[in-house]
Amino acid sequence: MEPVIDVVNLSKAFGPKVVLSNVNLSVQEGESLAVMGGSGTGKTVLLRNIMGLLNPDTGYVSVEGKVVQKQDRAGLFEIRQKIGMCFQMAALFDSMSVEENVGFALKRHTPMTKAEITDRVDECLTMVGLKGCQRLRTSELSGGMKRRVGFARAIALKPKILLFDEPTTGLDPVMTDVIGRVILDLKHELGVTTITITHDLKSAFEIADRIALLFHGEIIACQPPAEFKVNPHPVIQQFLRGDAEGPFLSDPPPPKRSMNTVSHQVSVP
Repeated sequence: MEPVIDVVNLSKAFGPKVVLSNVNLSVQEGESLAVMGGSGTGKTVLLRNIMGLLNPDTGYVSVEGKVVQKQDRAGLFEIRQKIGMCFQMAALFDSMSVEENVGFALKRHTPMTKAEITDRVDECLTMVGLKGCQRLRTSELSGGMKRRVGFARAIALKPKILLFDEPTTGLDPVMTDVIGRVILDLKHELGVTTITITHDLKSAFEIADRIALLFHGEIIACQPPAEFKVNPHPVIQQFLRGDAEGPFLSDPPPPKRSMNTVSHQVSVP
């Protein structure tokens, strides 16, 4: 079965700093993948390559069999319509109400009537546990409510894929659990494929079918939670313990080749 998302030999550098190095990941339809790693290890850069917001130096990403890096503007738009992006800290429009935020893409990219948009917004807010909050302004929302409004906005166009970028950062443990449950509910109710970037081990073990760990720009493991937990790799075990002692904080090795020599080159099938 062809994966919904296929990341093949993907590398990305910014100047001399190699962020991603020969990353390979495949995500099947309906699967929930959690991508973990230390701060600044390239997790968000990976999402931006999947969305086509960045171009890799080498390698490529395909979404439902279409290579993102080969698409023109219209092709990219078509791919992005299939993806709902849940940004870190929600990234809501401060000048808009909850209803206007959730209905923004519907108004701009669909022929739906105002009444149809209102119904869809109500449906999306109900899915994330915020029924009746349409009239609230973003300044009236708590951190957890903002995240859920961001989720509602992401699912408004009925995407097949949801990308979550650090959905629980800065939240207390109780709200972190609430957000994790909302992500699970969305996955089960909508049958979507999800990739979640997170530092939160508890959430990752609850929501993920597989957990991938990025270390020095490479995926060193991608396994079901039970297997990941007992993986003997010293970096994985240090990460699970949250221990300062060990190889996790070691400096990355020098790049095997200069990324500058392959900048803007994309090897695609």
